[in-house]
Order: sequence, then structure tokens, then C-alpha cells
Amino acid sequence: MNRILVVALGLVVAGGCSRAENESGGKRVPVVPPPADVTIPGDLRINVTVDGAPHAPLDAKALAGRPPDFQDEDRRAWKLTGLLPEMDRVGASVEARGKSGIGVRLDRPSTPGALEPVLFLTRRGEMVATMVDPAQPFPDYHGQGGRLKRPGDTMPHVSPVLELAVTTLPRTAP
Repeated sequence: MNRILVVALGLVVAGGCSRAENESGGKRVPVVPPPADVTIPGDLRINVTVDGAPHAPLDAKALAGRPPDFQDEDRRAWKLTGLLPEMDRVGASVEARGKSGIGVRLDRPSTPGALEPVLFLTRRGEMVATMVDPAQPFPDYHGQGGRLKRPGDTMPHVSPVLELAVTTLPRTAP
């Protein structure tokens, strides 16, 4: 009888002790993987102004009619200097605005090989405004952060992009 009691007590103790990682793993909601073929959202419409005046919006048709400047198997990116000719002027910049009034100013590159302002279509079909390095537009950040103390993608960006406000006029000092 004592032997059965010891075995039963051992089973209860072993069953009651579980690792925290096992407990939390069952409580997570799984993330749906991105689709195999990413398409430009059909309802995409990014309002554009140039020096405060309305400009033709960027939509799915405009992007689909132009090959991406950067592409890999999962992502595509278009240079804003190609999508909006006004951005290709010396000193031009664009403020990309998203939800909640968040905005990021992206400047036209001043030297060859400098960071380029782009509209970036992610693997999940989201349109992002950011800067990319033309030499390596899609660096591998996945799995590179966390415990290894690597920063991941530190580049400011706006997602989803709702409006682009291009400024071609010289800025004055405050």
C-alpha cells in the first residue's frame, strides 16, 4: 500500500510541476501565415498633395502599372521619386501620414546610394512608407532580435499609409 501511495504521490507531483513555457504556449493565439501570393490591395488609395495642392492619388492601378524598384519573393517596394516626379527635385521631402495623425518625413536622397524613400508592400499586404538602403532593401530582421540584443528594424515607418504630403519648396529655418 505504501508503494502505491508513493507512486501516486510521485505522479501528482510530476503532473503538477510544469514549465511556464508549456503553459503559456497553449494560451497563445496562432498567427495566420502570410498568403503565398501577395497582391496590391484593390481598395488602396493614398491621397497626395504637392506643396499643399491636391494631386492625383496613388491607388492599386497606379502601382500595378509600374514594376517595383525593389523586389524579392515576398516583398515589393516602389521609390517615391519614381511614383511622384515632384519628389525627384533637389531638397524635396514627403510626409507620410497614417492613422492617429502619425507622420514621418522622408527626404529625397541627396547622394547616389543614399537611403531611398519608398512605398513598401509587405508579405501581409500592408502598404508602408519608409526608407530603404538600395544596396540591401530587404535586410533579414526576422529572428534577429530579442535575447541576442539585436535591434531589428529601427527605421521609422508609417503603416498603413493614408496620405503623402510632398514639399518641393525650400524649407526656411525656424
